[in-house]
Amino acid sequence: MKQLAGGNGGGGDAIRGPEAKPTSRADDASGSQVMAGDDNVTVHVEWLARRLTQQQEDAAATEQHRVMLSTHRVSRVPDHVRIRNPDAYTPGLVTIGPLHAEDGLGRLRPGKRLKMAYLHSLISRGHPDPSSHLAVIQGYVRLVAAREREARAMYAAEDVEEISAEDFVQMLVLDGCFIIEHLVNVATGREEQTLHATPYGPAQLSVDIVLAENQIPFFVLVDLIGSTRLPEFDTTGYQPPVLLMKLVLYYLAGEKGSDRSDVLPPANGVCHILHLLHQVVTSARTTWQPPPRIQQECAVLKPAREVANLLLSLPLLLMMPLLYPILPDECKWSSRYGLVSVPSASDMKWLGVRIQKIDSGGGKSSGGAGIVSVLGPVPLAVELDRHDVLRLAQLKIEFRTVPLLLNLIVFEHSSEQRAGNVLSYMWLMAKIVQAAEDAAVLVTAEVVRGETMGSESNTDVVRFFRQVSAACEGAGELEVSYLGETLQRLKERTQHPLFAKRVADLQRYYIAVPWRLVAAFVTVITTVSSILQTFPSFKQKPA
Repeated sequence: MKQLAGGNGGGGDAIRGPEAKPTSRADDASGSQVMAGDDNVTVHVEWLARRLTQQQEDAAATEQHRVMLSTHRVSRVPDHVRIRNPDAYTPGLVTIGPLHAEDGLGRLRPGKRLKMAYLHSLISRGHPDPSSHLAVIQGYVRLVAAREREARAMYAAEDVEEISAEDFVQMLVLDGCFIIEHLVNVATGREEQTLHATPYGPAQLSVDIVLAENQIPFFVLVDLIGSTRLPEFDTTGYQPPVLLMKLVLYYLAGEKGSDRSDVLPPANGVCHILHLLHQVVTSARTTWQPPPRIQQECAVLKPAREVANLLLSLPLLLMMPLLYPILPDECKWSSRYGLVSVPSASDMKWLGVRIQKIDSGGGKSSGGAGIVSVLGPVPLAVELDRHDVLRLAQLKIEFRTVPLLLNLIVFEHSSEQRAGNVLSYMWLMAKIVQAAEDAAVLVTAEVVRGETMGSESNTDVVRFFRQVSAACEGAGELEVSYLGETLQRLKERTQHPLFAKRVADLQRYYIAVPWRLVAAFVTVITTVSSILQTFPSFKQKPA
């Protein structure tokens, strides 16, 4: 039986379930009480019928909401995915929502204290008098309780069915107010001494807020911020949904307060913060174009590079009939890639494809201090232009990068995006970075950067891409993703009529290690010399 009190004493309103069970054992005229057999068991027919009716109506209404919200429902990460990177999906400082609220290990106790402190500071912004705080909290509870069923439908039934209405609403109010207060603090530059007193507190919180299992409905945040007095934003004129999204974008992507109301998605189409983050990340690449300066430089340098590549490859082309047969089988293209047509970064160099980092061209950047900054100024952007230049988004490897990418991929899986943008991007990057020499190419091109990105860390870069690519299941429909055209052009590049793959094999094996070319040259000269010395003896032999 659910009962949610909206206040104390007789002054509060309430949302109640079925009426209380009758206490009288006397039969009434309608026969609401039945005796069962010799055990003298009394069944209150009307009360039980009302309770079952209410329960089935609640279940039906909640399930209807779940059907409507099934695309972006907040659910647990499957065990077979979580086991590969368990820490990437688990909050380290603050739990948000019901999926980790039952954590009883005490390790997230500082986060619970933060929530209480932030609830007080949020209310105090517009209500300095503590005597008015009770009325404000009552308003919060009424707002969230009115949409409790809709909010509960955002989660799998098994994850929330044991949580009472009172506990569920209290959790949403506390978590929602905590998020709003933190967003406002960051936007206004207010120092958060309690948060900074926790080691790595701000950075860890930026991760916790975007975890797939650490989400609450976005409409809860909209309702809460709409009923909160924020004097700092009185003069902006923003409606609550717009203000909330701008605060989230400033926090996640460092938007520096610029007015982007014209490009914000409708608030009623955003399910939670991770959903909004995914939209920010995936939309940035669609508006990017190479700066005109880069296009002009490519047009000028392309012919010169083609001539230089031809001159360098000419000796190998002439010697290919002699050198290729003695090339070890394990060094040939077919054994390295099989049917996969995406070459590694080091092989692209031998194929004449140059790798460069994406240049934002002075346009609007989604980078900054936010967590999205690890994905560079133009997240996920990939372009192979007609001048054989492959431009890739810059990626910063730090402790936030793995959980960010993995939770975005999990979101795409949960929303049934079979060829999701983040998944496709990480699949391609994992194919490009197969070994330490591939990582070195990306580090040199500044496509990958970090705190210490020297030659000694190339192995760590390879390990990073393998770790993230392990979550890229279902990447078999990449031809319909935004990378489809790029993958097709790379495939065509490897099937160049001038035996591109064979030339690349020879260059990689002989040019990369010069002594091999010398040894092969000596072997060829020795073999030819032996043949020439043997040939006269056959010529002089009588018939």
